[in-house]
Amino acid sequence: MARPILALVAQVVLAILVALLFGASWQAIVTGTTADAPGEAARLLFFFMDIGLGVWAVVLLVLTLRRRALPRVGVIVLTALAGVVLNALTVFVVGTVQGEGVVQFLGYAIEAGIAFLLAVLVTAPIIHRLFRVKPPQKSAPPA
Repeated sequence: MARPILALVAQVVLAILVALLFGASWQAIVTGTTADAPGEAARLLFFFMDIGLGVWAVVLLVLTLRRRALPRVGVIVLTALAGVVLNALTVFVVGTVQGEGVVQFLGYAIEAGIAFLLAVLVTAPIIHRLFRVKPPQKSAPPA
């Protein structure tokens, strides 16, 4: 059971690091300076994608514990997409209740969500290949 949990931790950490790298690269392109890019990428990812990251990590943890194996790449990507959509809806509702900056906040959430989705698309196959994650096999009944 330790190997699937290690694969899960590696998936989450690597996805966050790659999302920060993608976000910082995008910020460097948009602003033209690399000095503030990593800080801005971290701000966007952790302030405007926090709910999506949490939902994604918790769903993966539950699926990993129930199946005793890290879910397949498609499931990981679909849960990340669900986290991004749920996060964007939350940012929209909170921005609407606050009354100002709805479009700007939603733009930040979408920007962070795209960086996160790209990171998951890149890292999920790598983790599966590194850990050779396979579901436990059931023994066949004797004939």
